[in-house]
Amino acid sequence: MSERLGVVFVHGFLSSAATWSPFLRLIETDADLASVDPYTFEYPSPPVSLNPLRRIPDINDIADSLRTYLTHARGDQSRLVLVTHSQGGLVAQRMLARTLANGDGPELSRIRRIVLFACPNTGSDLALLLRRSGPWRHPQERELRPLNQAISDAHRIVVNQIIHATAVTAASCPIPIVAYAGDRDGVVTPVSARSVFPEVGVLPGDHSSIIKPDSHGHRSYVALKRHLREALSMADVPAPRPSDDRLSPTTRPPRTAADLSRELVDRLLAVPRMTEPAFREQVYELLPPVIVHQHRRDTAARVELFSLVRSFEHYRHLAPGDSLVAALETLLPDHPAVADVLDALTGAGLYDPSRHR
Repeated sequence: MSERLGVVFVHGFLSSAATWSPFLRLIETDADLASVDPYTFEYPSPPVSLNPLRRIPDINDIADSLRTYLTHARGDQSRLVLVTHSQGGLVAQRMLARTLANGDGPELSRIRRIVLFACPNTGSDLALLLRRSGPWRHPQERELRPLNQAISDAHRIVVNQIIHATAVTAASCPIPIVAYAGDRDGVVTPVSARSVFPEVGVLPGDHSSIIKPDSHGHRSYVALKRHLREALSMADVPAPRPSDDRLSPTTRPPRTAADLSRELVDRLLAVPRMTEPAFREQVYELLPPVIVHQHRRDTAARVELFSLVRSFEHYRHLAPGDSLVAALETLLPDHPAVADVLDALTGAGLYDPSRHR
């Protein structure tokens, strides 16, 4: 396997690989990145298809094509970075989600980092009414609309099983992802571009110019270069370890309730089709009614809060418990439920009341 760093650039909607020319020229003339091999992944994204024998691929098709490209065309690269623009970020996330859904998490361990430029993580409102009511029908455009379910499902998997993953398993693989917004972007707002990713930033430019650096000192290039150098210095991801239940009693480390819950969630996510909402509904129908009722009281909030609490352990050094308590006490001062949350955080070692007396 090659020890060089392969960087795969993925373009956006109605675009092509040519959009990456400024970055490619700068990388090729940067002595600090002599160990970097840049490549472009191109896919069809025409405005219309006039040939009745051809169709425009949807994002699932493109995501599977990207996975095939990485497996075969870039199969000799032991270290990879994905750099995406706009819809390309959705393609990369869909590829991650579909790979994990197949139980192939270790396949993703070559990816050292993913950099998203102006990715519409929560959709784009630009000319939305015209896009919905006009005669133009495009399979890729439909998934660029706000509140698209397929995009939301893939994004949730990426947050839970990539961003907050702690080990390489069949259903998880920790990969740093950084999301950048353009300060003058009228196509994808900063809120949509940054979404809930923990590592985010804002760069100069609109939706197009954010990926058109004109010098090695351009802020977009400086940002990407830093991430590539970090990827070059990262240690290899350790191979998946056997589950604790395969270890002998004398070597098995003690596990907390949180460890057991995390392991159960990971194993459930590794079950084929478990990432499909319709399949999960079939599973829920066979559970005791009281559990189904409890789960459905506010499913979306529970999923989000479960992800939030899991991330607290991963980012403990940032004192997230302190931030949560401060937010709740500001929004709901003296509420008994907030006091209960404070006690739970203290018991979990995520909040120290003595620091705030």
